[in-house]
Amino acid sequence: MENIKELQNRVIDCTKCHRLISYCQDIAEKKRRMYTDWTYWGKPLPSFGVPDARLLILGLAPAAHGGNRTGRMFPGDRSGDWVFSTLYKFGFASSPDSNQANEV
Repeated sequence: MENIKELQNRVIDCTKCHRLISYCQDIAEKKRRMYTDWTYWGKPLPSFGVPDARLLILGLAPAAHGGNRTGRMFPGDRSGDWVFSTLYKFGFASSPDSNQANEV
C-alpha cells in the first residue's frame, strides 16, 4: 500500500481523463479577470487532511476558478462556503473558510 503523499502525487499527475485535463488547462490559461495575477493550479486536485480521518468528502470536478485556481477542493464558490463553514461548525476544520491550498 502506498502512502498518502504518493497517492496524492499520482492523482496530480494523472492524465487518463482527457476531457478533465483539457478543461483544467484551458481554464488555467483563460483566467477570470479578477484572478489574472494568480498562477492557476490547472491539474487534478489531491486530497487534503489526515489519512485516518473520520470523514471523507468527495467532489466531482474542480470548479473553474475555485479548485482549478487554488489546487484545493471547494474554495471560490457558494458550495465551498457551505462545506467549510459546516466542517468548522462541527469541529472538522480549523477555519470556517478556505481560499488557498496551504490552509488547513
